[in-house]
Parts: sequence; C-alpha cells; structure tokens
Amino acid sequence: MTKVRIRGWLACMALCLPWRLALAVQTIPLYVYYPGPTFAVGMPGNLSEKMADWLTQRSAGRYQFIATQLPRRRLQMMLSQPEWQGVVAWANPRWFGAEGARQSWSRYYMVDANMVASLRSAPFEYQGDASLHGQRIGTVEGFSYKDFDALLQTGLVSKDEADSEARNLLKLQQHRVPLAFLQASSMPSMRQLYPDLDSWLYLSARPRTVFERAFFMAPNQPQLLAFLNQQSAALLNDRQWQQEFDTCKHIVPRQSGASEAQRKLCR
Repeated sequence: MTKVRIRGWLACMALCLPWRLALAVQTIPLYVYYPGPTFAVGMPGNLSEKMADWLTQRSAGRYQFIATQLPRRRLQMMLSQPEWQGVVAWANPRWFGAEGARQSWSRYYMVDANMVASLRSAPFEYQGDASLHGQRIGTVEGFSYKDFDALLQTGLVSKDEADSEARNLLKLQQHRVPLAFLQASSMPSMRQLYPDLDSWLYLSARPRTVFERAFFMAPNQPQLLAFLNQQSAALLNDRQWQQEFDTCKHIVPRQSGASEAQRKLCR
C-alpha cells in the first residue's frame, strides 16, 4: 500500500511540476512606442519581437516578455502611475524628461544616430547646426531631436513633418524637402521598403546626433533591473544582434562626432 501511495505521489509531482513552473513564470510586456517598421510590433522582421523572444529565452523560464505596441501618449499616461508594470525598450532618459528621471534605467545596449539625408543628385554634408541654416528639413511627428526646437525658434531653419520615416523619405525623393532626418537603425527596413534606396539617397558622413538606447521600468524592481543589465552587456557582445542593429558603421568613424563612451558601445 505504501509503495502505491509513493508511486501516486511521484506521478502527481511529475504532472503538477510543469504546471507549477508555468505559474512561476512572470509575464512582462515589452513596450514599444515607435511606429516605424524597424521596431513596431507586427511589422515583418521587427526588432522588438525578436528582442522579446531573446530575453525570454535568456531568462531560462523566469520571465516571458511579450512585445506590446503602445502609442507614445498612452505610454506617458502609464508612466504617471507609480507602480506601472512592464519594460519599455529602445529608449533614452533624455526623451522622457522629469517622468523618465523617476524610472529605473538599464545600461545602454545599443548606440544609434540621427542621420542627415539628402538626394544623391544634391548631396548635403552636415557640418554642425549652422550648416542647416536656411534649410527646410523633413522630420517625424512625435520624435525628439536634440536641441532642434531651439534651432527652430531662431527662425533660421524650418521643418516639414511626416507621420513616419518612410513618408519622410518619400517626400525627400519627390523633392518636397531638400533634407530629412533619418535614424541609422532604420536603414535596413527602409531598404526593404525602397529597394532602389541606395541609388538616390545620400547620408552625410557626420550624423547630427549620436545617442544610446536602453530599457526602463518602474522603480523598486531590483531583480528585473539586474537581469536587464546582464542582458544589455550580452547584447553589446552579441555579433548577430550588432548586425541586426547595423548602426556602428555610422558611429565608429571619427567624423561621426561620437564620444569615446559611445564608440565603446560598438564591439
């Protein structure tokens, strides 16, 4: 009788253990607010769903990250709640002001650049903001461009907004703007949208700005923050991910204006 009970207990453990482990997995939304194809959830080959799967695998059953698209305005409303749940990807503290200062930020895992794009038939080399004087520049609505608002207030430059980088490039191709800002990380997806892109697009050797990307979450989650810091370090040394980002070739050259700390993010 005892043996039967022991066998029954062992059978129950074998059946119940996977269920208990499944309950122990913490589901974490990985929020993405970018609308463009590089990061937007649901777009073919987007980096956000790949990142969620990679983080889930790296957690070895502890976390399940779910890539979740969230408009920037809704994200800002969510951040006003002290104990909001989830992680925001592809972000930088400078873009979130006082609200961002209250969050917990991971180490940087990616370096990116804001490129100045023009047509090959009329190539433009960026040489500092003074070189933009008199220009009308294609920008994306809702994007944060460092010190650009102050430049606009001088009246020496103007902007022509589009709802996406893809439409911004279309306006450039159609000669509706002479210049456009374009993130270096967007180039692979833009080449898919415009197969002949390299035949007509020119990128200035010097980006306007170089910036980093990190994860952030609500405070007081030390274990999750420690995990993301470990993965941020791993991302910097992961050749496949660095090829996916495809940004370092714009940052490493000296003319990029990147700091030494930013260049060190390229391995």
